[in-house]
Amino acid sequence: MHCDITYIHHSAFVLRTDKRAYLFDYPENEHLPEGAGDLVRRAVAGTDLAVFISHGHADHLNNDLASVTGTAAQVRYVLSDDVEELRPEAMPANGQVLAVEPDETYGFGGMIVETLTSNDLGVAFLVEDGCFRFYYGGDLAEWVWPGASPAEADFTRRFFRTAMERVRDFRPHVAFANADPRLDNLAGGEAACRIIGAPVFVPMHTFGETAIIADLARRVEGGPSRLFAYARMGDSEAFSF
Repeated sequence: MHCDITYIHHSAFVLRTDKRAYLFDYPENEHLPEGAGDLVRRAVAGTDLAVFISHGHADHLNNDLASVTGTAAQVRYVLSDDVEELRPEAMPANGQVLAVEPDETYGFGGMIVETLTSNDLGVAFLVEDGCFRFYYGGDLAEWVWPGASPAEADFTRRFFRTAMERVRDFRPHVAFANADPRLDNLAGGEAACRIIGAPVFVPMHTFGETAIIADLARRVEGGPSRLFAYARMGDSEAFSF
């Protein structure tokens, strides 16, 4: 079994297997480098495409997803239920749509989609598609901001660790989790990588500051996961399991 992962920007990626393509958290145009739309259209052309949107923040959801999914042979959307409430104009007009709530399990298009509650907005995803399993974290992260009280920081760390242990027990082949450069702890990037122990770990939520990935690679060197160490839009790598 193998997959290919292509970096788009921030938390947006295209993952492809022999069975399907997946597009994650494609953001509004102001959050994208020039040429991102063309890159996605090429990457998903002719595929059976599943689009996952973890929540409705502009850096995770484009107002016109159909503009990049129209080249797919067929498309399904899995969206957090906050999208329809907060940004109804962004609800896709093409393809099948599944709106999901936190901490639920759904069958959709041959996939089993389990959701986790995010500690920001929306959900994270545990997805089983045949023999292939992945985790996509959205904005679920170790958000310990400067100025947080000891009690707040402790609650966040415990919430995050519990979630990552749940992901670990799911045994994903690929895990996408935040490594936000604004925080010294990379929003839990190192902890997520070590706890989950997935064969492939994909750091995200970098705002295009991909130099942070080299720092994360040094922190987790010798661990069980192989990092997707992308540097620029369009970087792609193949992984086998």
